[in-house]
Amino acid sequence: MRKSFFVASVATLALGTAGVAYAQLPDPSIEATGSGSPSKAGTKSKPKAVTFKLDVKNNAEAKTTAKSIKITFPKTIKVSTKGLNECDPETDQALIDDPSQCSSSKAGKGSASANLNPFSATPAPLNFQIQPYVGKNEILFLLSGSANTILHGKIKGQSMTIEITPDLQQPVTGVFSALNEIAATIKAKKGKNSLISAVGCSGGKHTIGVEVAYVGNPNPPAKPSAKDSFDIKCSK
Repeated sequence: MRKSFFVASVATLALGTAGVAYAQLPDPSIEATGSGSPSKAGTKSKPKAVTFKLDVKNNAEAKTTAKSIKITFPKTIKVSTKGLNECDPETDQALIDDPSQCSSSKAGKGSASANLNPFSATPAPLNFQIQPYVGKNEILFLLSGSANTILHGKIKGQSMTIEITPDLQQPVTGVFSALNEIAATIKAKKGKNSLISAVGCSGGKHTIGVEVAYVGNPNPPAKPSAKDSFDIKCSK
């Protein structure tokens, strides 16, 4: 019932953009901030578990639809699901229907917001609660609220890339969403194993890079992606 109501609302909004001329938009940009605790770093032989907080604000005036969010960690930070309770549902829908099956794999919390039909005179706000879970070489982000879906944050080397699903990019053909903000606290630990851990400290800081890539909605944005970075204080 929720999905049917959501689709009907989107269809109504779509009618409001018929014949709208898109004005020149500013270049897309993001503002990324975050923190990590504790600040005392470990070593490669004795990693120190870190609670990682991330907040990414997307320039609303650019009206951009996100395709992916890539987070790049320095070599002083290790991201790994090894040794942790992994959530492995049969399908994404299975996890949406029954999140309790992965309760032992919870990895923090978060929220996100977007505008539906950003070129409309009155875009509709979309708001989500985010529950991260440890997956196999990835973090699964369960979004609930304006719509229910799973985002996959694939971990590879020093980076994690969160792919934005097509149903969030374009809930109904021709009607797009524009990311406003995503924020999350990510942490998980089991015994000596941690999802995110500090294995060193260089120059008193860990530098985290963030890149948001975009798709046309329907026109290509002024730039295909936007980047930013921030520092987390650390000590040896």
